[in-house]
Amino acid sequence: MKIKQNQNPNQKPEKVKVYIRVRPFNEDELRRGGDTPFTNIDPDNNSLSIKKEYNIKEYFYDGIYDMNSTQEEIFSNSAQPVIDVSI
Repeated sequence: MKIKQNQNPNQKPEKVKVYIRVRPFNEDELRRGGDTPFTNIDPDNNSLSIKKEYNIKEYFYDGIYDMNSTQEEIFSNSAQPVIDVSI
């Protein structure tokens, strides 16, 4: 497997994209009540809000996957477009 290279020399290189996945709770976290620092996970606007001590910080990404996302969905939408699997 290798990363796809730009074939057109006049084409600008792509910027690094950042995706985030909020993982599902494990059994221990569920037993403790499944508390999370996130106040809002918005895959439509690619934003994530996190509780800090006295305020809420909002972060934006190129894509966000929530706890229900599958490995296949993440791979096909984020990784597959930038790799060459023909090898």
